[in-house]
Amino acid sequence: MTVLITFDLDNTLWDVAPVIMRAEYAMENWFEQRFPGFCSQYTSQAQAELRKQAIATDPSMAPNLTALRLSVYTLALKRFGLPSEEASAVAQAALGHFLEWRQKVDLYPHVVDVLEALSQEYTLAVITNGNADIYHPHIGIGQYFDFALRADQLGVAKPDASVFHAAANKGGVDPSQLIHVGDHPIDDVFGASNAGARGIWFNRHGAQRWDDQWGARSSAEVHSLLELPTAIRSLIL
Repeated sequence: MTVLITFDLDNTLWDVAPVIMRAEYAMENWFEQRFPGFCSQYTSQAQAELRKQAIATDPSMAPNLTALRLSVYTLALKRFGLPSEEASAVAQAALGHFLEWRQKVDLYPHVVDVLEALSQEYTLAVITNGNADIYHPHIGIGQYFDFALRADQLGVAKPDASVFHAAANKGGVDPSQLIHVGDHPIDDVFGASNAGARGIWFNRHGAQRWDDQWGARSSAEVHSLLELPTAIRSLIL
């Protein structure tokens, strides 16, 4: 039986908080070098308000974190005083700089070993709501994945069932033959179950307890990525 194993990325293969923190610091330096005073005027809180405004204006932008960030940069630069055309060009350049830093992740222990082992037996793919590029050389594990589906490219995000159906279709399997691995109880676990797939909850170090308000329980739970091969085999026997 063909089995497709899909992976979430942020907080499943690496800790995303320090990645975003470093990227935001890099952006502060980038803007301040070019437009002194910009960062004091458009703090993280001010940019958060601009994100809310952008989503209120265009709700379809909510799952597209890349387009949303570009919109915030463009709007902030216009309000800072740049003409529209220049603001758009600078925002594009800023986005490119952010995305480079966004890929500078520190993989959790055993990621490479586990992916190497799983790729010998199964087809592996990515389903992510973030904008990390699994094929970027900074990440360095793209060779293990047949394809990646990102919310900013699909226009829809987990837990929407259509995301998992799109992965199953691309992988040439029925949703029942898809096993999704992720840390988020709703986006990953409930999303997979609601789509007719199975989910493995990556509850790192067993740090959380399941809350029934999250919806359907996972088909399996692992506290370390080293447990994944055994958990997957138990689901397909």
